[in-house]
Amino acid sequence: MSTSIERCRLLLTRTSAHVVSLPNQFIKHLSCTPDPTVSYLTNSCFLSPQAAMLASQKIQFKTTKKPDAVLQLLRSYGFTDANISRIIEKEPRLLTCDVQKILKPKMEFFHEFGFSGTNLVRLLTLAPLLLKRSLEDHLIPSLGYFQSIFHSKKGVVAVFSHAPHALHSNLKKTILPCLQALREHKLPEPRISKLVALQPGVLLQGPDRVNEIVEEVKATGIEMSDLAFIYAFGTISGLKKSTWERKMAVYRSFGWSENEVLSAFRRQPMCMKISEGKISEGLEFFMNRLKICPSDISRYPKLLLPSLKKTIIPRCTVLSILIREGKVGENLKIVAALPLPRRIFSQRYVTKFQDDLPDVLKAYNGEIEFKGFGKDPLGQCGTLC
Repeated sequence: MSTSIERCRLLLTRTSAHVVSLPNQFIKHLSCTPDPTVSYLTNSCFLSPQAAMLASQKIQFKTTKKPDAVLQLLRSYGFTDANISRIIEKEPRLLTCDVQKILKPKMEFFHEFGFSGTNLVRLLTLAPLLLKRSLEDHLIPSLGYFQSIFHSKKGVVAVFSHAPHALHSNLKKTILPCLQALREHKLPEPRISKLVALQPGVLLQGPDRVNEIVEEVKATGIEMSDLAFIYAFGTISGLKKSTWERKMAVYRSFGWSENEVLSAFRRQPMCMKISEGKISEGLEFFMNRLKICPSDISRYPKLLLPSLKKTIIPRCTVLSILIREGKVGENLKIVAALPLPRRIFSQRYVTKFQDDLPDVLKAYNGEIEFKGFGKDPLGQCGTLC
């Protein structure tokens, strides 16, 4: 016995350099006898050793009967090993749930409601805690209410397959008061439905915060009756005031006035949702390389949304070739052409000319370097703006 103890001590001494960075709660797992729960989590649930140690702080089981049944249920609905790993890492206590009484009825409910295949997998992989919510008190009334909002089960599935965390909100305490606050501001029901569809995260906001956001949107010059309101509401609801100010500072650093920023926001609220780095990168390109002034960019703020590398620069190359070859008219406005939807831009400026000018297709695919619009970028196109 003493020899075995000495060997364990020697092993711990030799491996101390490797465990010094581990949190204290992991140390007790370092023994000569593997923890069966940790082994199960790594071998059957595919967790990393560190994630398994963390999860084992929340659960312990003497037999694998329940965990095996849980994994079998998940696999029967199409969950892969990778899905199972993510689910169990987030909610390891699911392994101790009674499959027949707790988990299976919820899986059947989701499936019958319309969450099937990839939609069901995505829903529960991103938000596995939903399997621990009450079926009768939470899931059934919540999804039933959203069915009345979106007028179909299909609409509910489309929204919450991509934003499942919004389903965590309590219907009576959070969701209904939130939407009631919007109704008190006279936002029409169709706009409310569209707002929830576009920004399900609004359902996580309390009524006081909803009122604050409404006032913040109005302060930008957008009224409840404006079509841009729901997009502006969604953008501001996801931004801290400090983040908004930092983004305003980026625009100002390029010489923009507050009115120009707000004008751009009223036209395209997403221009304040993109990252500070993306804003800076876009303004650097359009203002310093293409010499477009702030007032012109603020009239076409969609310019700032697409990827510079993958979309804007290849399109600039296409247009530069067409300008050089005299294929575009004098009324072309480059700032209006660049952010066009992919299909429209392709039809109007690529497929129409690619037989006579094969380079436009190469340019569109990013195979030709953009070297600018020449010494006189106004040239035959009349104006960049």
